[in-house]
Amino acid sequence: MSGSFDPGKIVKIDLTKEKINIESLDIKLSRNYIGGKGLASHYLYNYLDPKVDPLSPDNIFIVATGPATGTWLPLASKIGFFFKSPLTGIFGESIMGGNFPAVFRWLGYIALVIKGRAEKPKYLYLDFDTVEIRDASDIWGLNTEETEKALMDELGKDIEVAEIGPAGERLIRFAAISHGHGTRMRESKAGRTGGGAVMGSKNLKAIVLRNPGKPVINVYDEESVRRFSKEFVKKAVGDPNKSGINAYREYGTPITLAATQAYSAIPSHYWEYLETRVYEELDPDNLKNKYYASKVACWNCMYSCGKISIIEEDGQYKGIVTKGPEYETIFSFGVLNELDDYKPVIALNLLADRYGVDTIEAGSLISLVIYGYEKGLIKLDRPVKFGDVDSVYYLFKLTMERKGIGYDIGEGIKHLASKYGLEEVAIHVKGLSPPAYDPRSLKGMALSYAISTRGADHLRTTSYAYEMKKIIDKDSYGEDKVAFLVDVEDLFAIHDSMILCRFGRFVYEWDFTVEILNGLTGYGYTKEKLKEISNNVHRMIRIFNLNAGMKPEDDYLPKRLFKEGGKKLNGEKIYLSKEGFEKMLKTYYRFRGWNEKGIPLES
Repeated sequence: MSGSFDPGKIVKIDLTKEKINIESLDIKLSRNYIGGKGLASHYLYNYLDPKVDPLSPDNIFIVATGPATGTWLPLASKIGFFFKSPLTGIFGESIMGGNFPAVFRWLGYIALVIKGRAEKPKYLYLDFDTVEIRDASDIWGLNTEETEKALMDELGKDIEVAEIGPAGERLIRFAAISHGHGTRMRESKAGRTGGGAVMGSKNLKAIVLRNPGKPVINVYDEESVRRFSKEFVKKAVGDPNKSGINAYREYGTPITLAATQAYSAIPSHYWEYLETRVYEELDPDNLKNKYYASKVACWNCMYSCGKISIIEEDGQYKGIVTKGPEYETIFSFGVLNELDDYKPVIALNLLADRYGVDTIEAGSLISLVIYGYEKGLIKLDRPVKFGDVDSVYYLFKLTMERKGIGYDIGEGIKHLASKYGLEEVAIHVKGLSPPAYDPRSLKGMALSYAISTRGADHLRTTSYAYEMKKIIDKDSYGEDKVAFLVDVEDLFAIHDSMILCRFGRFVYEWDFTVEILNGLTGYGYTKEKLKEISNNVHRMIRIFNLNAGMKPEDDYLPKRLFKEGGKKLNGEKIYLSKEGFEKMLKTYYRFRGWNEKGIPLES
C-alpha cells in the first residue's frame, strides 16, 4: 500500500523574542537534503554567519531527525544536533539515540531551528502541533539525573527529555546533551563538539517531548518498509560475524578493546603506546562478568548494545549503577590514563553523565595534563601521575568546577595546549581529540581524522572497522582504499540524514539503503543521486568550515604521530608515513572534486 509521504514540520524558535513558527518542510528541501545532517547542513550553510561566536545568541542550534527515524526499521532511533562548535570553531554535530528521537518524529517534527538567547533559563515543551517555551529556573543547576526526575515529577512519566547538566550551564566547551539519565536507564548522549555548551549559552536547559504512547508512523510505502525491516533482521542474524549483532548483545562496545589491543591500535599513556599494559585488568570479559546486570536498547533496536553496570563489591564504589561504560570511555578515562581497575572507570562514567560532559574529550585532556607533568612541561599545585585514580579525579573535579587548570581544560585542547606550551605533544585535529583508534596502526584512520567534517572523528568513515575486519588493508595508502572510504563516507552522510545508527553499517549497505529510502519517501532516488546529495553536503560543510577560519593545512595530523613511532609493549614501533598520508589526502581531494588545496569548486 502506497500513500503520501509527509516529510514533517520544522519549528523555528527565537529564544530572545520568545517567538515560535511551525511550518511544513518544503518538499524540494526534503527531496534534496533528506533530513538530519543534510537538512542541517543546508540551514547552517545558508543562514548562519560562519564567523559567529559559537557561544553568542546568533549561533543556530538545530535538532533534526530524518524519514527513517521512529519507523519499523531497526537501528533507526537517532537524532542529530548541529551548530557551530564552541570547541573547534567549525561545523559541530553529534548524534544521540534512546527513545527521544522516535518520539520527536512521532509528534510530526523533522527539525527545530533555534537561535537567540533566553533572558532566563527555559525549556522547550513539544506535543502534537504544540511548542511552548517554559520557565526552567527551578531546574537550572541540577545535574542530568536530577533534571529528568524534576521534569517527570512536574509533567508525568510519559515524557522524553534531552537536557544539559552543570557542564553545559558552565559553558565547558565539550559539554554533552543527555537523554534518559537516571529514569528508564536507556541513556544516550550527544557527546562530541560541545552542543551542551551551545544550549547553555542560550539558557536552554532541556527539550521535553510528550510521548504519545504508541508509534505514529508516516511513510510512502508501508508494506515495503515493513518488509525491509524483516529483511534487516534476517541479514543481521543470518551473518552475525559481519553484522556484529552477537558481540553487541553480549558485550556492547567494550568488546572493541579486545580487537584494538590485538591490532596494536589502542592509544595508551597519552598516545605514547599502541597497546595498553592494563589490558588484563580492563579485559571486556571482566566488565561483563563482574559488573553487567542487564542490557538495554534504543527504541526498536535488536542489538541492545547498552549495558547497565552495578558495582556490588565493598568499598567506596559500592552501589554505583550506571549505563556503560562504553568503549570510548574505557579508553579515555582508563587506557589513556592507565587506570587498572574498572570500578573507578565506572564511577567516572557516572560522574561525567551527571555533569553532562563528553568522556572522550574529558579523559583525553586529563591524560594530556598528566603527560605534560610527567615530561616536565607544566607545573601543578600537586603531583599527578598515570595509573593514579586520585590524579584523574582531581583534574576532573577542577574541570567541572572550572577552577585553576580545570578552567583551561574546559576551554578545550587548543586553548590548553597554547597556554601551557603543550602544542608539540597535544594530539588533536582541528581542536577535537581523537577517539581510540591509532592511525599509526590503522592507516585509514589517518585520513579519516584529517578530513572529517568535525575534527578528529571515527564515525564519518569507521575506517577502523573495515580495516580490522580485513575488508581493506590497514597498512595501505593506496588509491583504491581512498576510493572505498569516500564511498563509505558518502553512504554514512545519507545514513546521518535518514537517520540510521552506525552499527547497522554492514547491513544497511548502498543498494539496501536506496530501496529503503524510496520506500520511506517515494522520491525515486538512485544510488547516483544519493551520492550527488552526499557530495553536496560535504561541499557545503567544507565551505562553511573554510569561511569559519579553518585552513586547508588543518587537514593534518599532529607531528608526533609522524615523528614518533607508536610503541608496542615488546619495544617494537609502528610508524605512519608522512608521504603516504599526504598521498591519501591529495587523492581524497581529487575524488571529492576539490582542488589540490582541498577547496571545493562552487556549483
